[in-house]
Amino acid sequence: MVADDGSGFRPPVAAESGGRWSVLLGTFTGEDHLARAEAFREDVARRFRVFDKAFVQPRRAGSMVVVGRFASPEDESAQELLGLAKAITGSGGSRPFATAMLVRRTMAVDSGPPKPFDLRVLRQRYPNQRQLYTLQVAVWSTLGTREITPEDVKRSAERYATELRTRGYEAWFHHDPDTETSTVTIGGFGADAYDPRSTLYAPEVERLMKAFPAQRLNGEDVLVAVDPRNPAGEARPKPCVLVEVPLD
Repeated sequence: MVADDGSGFRPPVAAESGGRWSVLLGTFTGEDHLARAEAFREDVARRFRVFDKAFVQPRRAGSMVVVGRFASPEDESAQELLGLAKAITGSGGSRPFATAMLVRRTMAVDSGPPKPFDLRVLRQRYPNQRQLYTLQVAVWSTLGTREITPEDVKRSAERYATELRTRGYEAWFHHDPDTETSTVTIGGFGADAYDPRSTLYAPEVERLMKAFPAQRLNGEDVLVAVDPRNPAGEARPKPCVLVEVPLD
């Protein structure tokens, strides 16, 4: 367990800015990783009051104990907390968090349990299959404006995924709060979905790409210039693309 520095002093820490970056205090693997991570979190929070809001981040292959929620690793508040963690001295002059670093948390801890058509459900079906792909057919995004809200983005993607399900397609949605973007994808495919040597897709992927010849952005087909040097010239649909299903 982590040793107490004995000072009882709680250094000032800048306010959290919100986001999916945190300071990593410890990692745990093995069958009992979650229990050990929680025990470590409780010990850290008790002995070092500056970390009293530390929490456990479950991952596919283990658990992390992290503290803070920051928008980016460059955030001044994040850097302040990281520096503080590295500088803490325990009993005997040890530095228990000398290897602390900033890590990007996964969606699972912030998004709650997945809904039925959440892409995380597909990943849960194949926990040991690293190469798992799905065909991206639509994107909703705020595009950095407030003409459409992040909640509207999520609702639109979920509604479209549900519509595709009623049409017989195995549709999924995936929300990325960092970019305020939601994608809709179809199917789940292994490493043989695309052959980079022949540049050919698997037959089932080919059939889907013919059924969905253009990606959609906020409900409209995306068109790209045939000649990039002449963006106002002839345009063609932007094809749908295979994307990797996130591991976490």
